[in-house]
Amino acid sequence: MESPFSLKHHWKVKWNNQNNKVHESAMIWNGKIEKDLLPALANVGVIGHLQMKHIFLGKGKKSVSKLCSTGKLTRHILLRNKEEIPIFTLGPTSEEMLKDKMPIVEWRTFSIQDILQRLLFFQLINKLREDKSNISIFPSAYPFVAGIIRNGRKIHVLVERGNEKELIHTFKFYPPKEQFIFIKEKLNYGQELDQYMEKCKVRLTTDNDMKMPFHEMFYRLKNGQWIKESHFITPSYSQKEQVLIKLK
Repeated sequence: MESPFSLKHHWKVKWNNQNNKVHESAMIWNGKIEKDLLPALANVGVIGHLQMKHIFLGKGKKSVSKLCSTGKLTRHILLRNKEEIPIFTLGPTSEEMLKDKMPIVEWRTFSIQDILQRLLFFQLINKLREDKSNISIFPSAYPFVAGIIRNGRKIHVLVERGNEKELIHTFKFYPPKEQFIFIKEKLNYGQELDQYMEKCKVRLTTDNDMKMPFHEMFYRLKNGQWIKESHFITPSYSQKEQVLIKLK
């Protein structure tokens, strides 16, 4: 069964270019939802509706329509085969609010691959929140999508989706020194890249593994093979405790 984020599906995006009005009366910060959501979108670019609901909105059912009506969010449509998936970017009001405070990712130039990489980034964020960790998002340089600060520790996030050749070139000549999480569609995809990750501080997960229990979702690279991190667990701690310790 293909991942919902696989490039094997037929994808198309319909950007909403009609919403360009800045609502000056709405240029204020209304609570924690906006203070968390809007800077995160400035750093990453785009988020899916369900991801936004689970990570940022909680039970605030009316928040989306209000944020759109005031120009703080803009709603677009991502088509997977014939299924419509609502996705959201910053709107003109929030762009105006943030432009002098922080860099804003230019989502208008995103390809389908760019969009899927960012949706997978938020899938990971949603999974990492299961243990109630404190997580914030920060911008990260190419080839990373963005980074997270989890319990005070910085971790960059890399997603392989239609960018294999670019990643091989980057890792061959400029292997990153920072700790990062790498998301692949499947474990056997993009194996040409693995040889350049031997010396990297990397943990890998896949689209499917992000559905697994937390302590079963990561792999480590050993002797050219990705091995479940749970295999490295010692008896003194539970599996979940040791994975959490490593990601702190």
